[in-house]
Amino acid sequence: MKKLAVVLLALGMFSCKQDNTIEITTKDVANDTKVEIMTSELGNPSPTVVYTGTIKDNKLVFENPFTELEEAYMVLGGEMQSNVFFIGEPGHITISVTKDQPTETVLGGSENNQKLQKLQDEVKPTVTKLRTFIDENQMSLMQLSQSNEEADRAKFEALQNEYKGYIDSINEVYKKHQQDNANNAFGLLLLSQQMMSSQDGETDFVKEFDKFSAELKESKTGKKIDSMLKMMNLSEEETAGLKVGDIAPNFTSKTPDDKELSLEEFKKGKKLVLIDFWASWCGPCRVENPNVVKLYNGFKAKGLDIIGVSLDKDKDKWLQAIEKDGLVWGQVSNLQFWNDEIAAEYGVQAIPANYLINEKGEILAINLYGEELYQKVEELLK
Repeated sequence: MKKLAVVLLALGMFSCKQDNTIEITTKDVANDTKVEIMTSELGNPSPTVVYTGTIKDNKLVFENPFTELEEAYMVLGGEMQSNVFFIGEPGHITISVTKDQPTETVLGGSENNQKLQKLQDEVKPTVTKLRTFIDENQMSLMQLSQSNEEADRAKFEALQNEYKGYIDSINEVYKKHQQDNANNAFGLLLLSQQMMSSQDGETDFVKEFDKFSAELKESKTGKKIDSMLKMMNLSEEETAGLKVGDIAPNFTSKTPDDKELSLEEFKKGKKLVLIDFWASWCGPCRVENPNVVKLYNGFKAKGLDIIGVSLDKDKDKWLQAIEKDGLVWGQVSNLQFWNDEIAAEYGVQAIPANYLINEKGEILAINLYGEELYQKVEELLK
């Protein structure tokens, strides 16, 4: 009997050990395709790679590197556009992914990833509609943004409002799930996600954060939220590094044709310059681009110019996005993704991000978008 107990104990220990793994299954993914597991920290937008491996026979199993709950991403084949968001935490985590079909991803294993999958199942119909909307209307948005006709402007605003409606619908689902998990680790993580994506200015995040226990507030995610709340208490025109009135740091980087271009040279003779941080893989950036095109066309003749700073790492995709989105102004990139030294010097934590400067290099506005940015430039160039 004692021997049986020892054997059962050993089997139990073995099972526990086996359960602390991440299991990735794929469909239509070639052997030796690279898999990266990443996390990111507030104040350091460069992702930290915590594991690297390769797919073999549509599968990869490895020891779970996570010791506590945090936001994590799986990147397949270096394709940031199709990265998979999941919850990094101890225990067994399963990720099932089909090549080029991000909405078909299925998460499982750990309790919190099951909760996340339930949430994603709920928003999937809206996400699918949003993707279709972007695919079908991106060219129209570009064309309408270049028109001065009143009817075209109305169509443009209607499309922008439709896009916002999809985003608001998705955010409402996240908000509901966050409130349903108001004092557990999953709810804390959703609050973090909501804070990073919300632009309505209506949610009292301090009040929501206060609902969580002291223990959860001391977790990695809790400390991240606390830092974000402190940043939100800065004036709207401040960021982690630069504020209105500061001089924009000079930078030099490579243009699409591999020539050196500096901000110092670029701004000469311009009344206003918009420094626009973006990337081909950034969905919100691509949706915002028609607004930037509209801004450029409306004020180029009056002294505005734009320099785009891309956080791409694939040059071909960067060039394709420039052409497809009609970005005819100055463009530079170090092709270093979030390891970009320009983004780091400017304190960029998320994209799209922008800095509006005058000919002296003084920062006049930070992170204005759409109609708000248009009106600001119009006011300054009167």
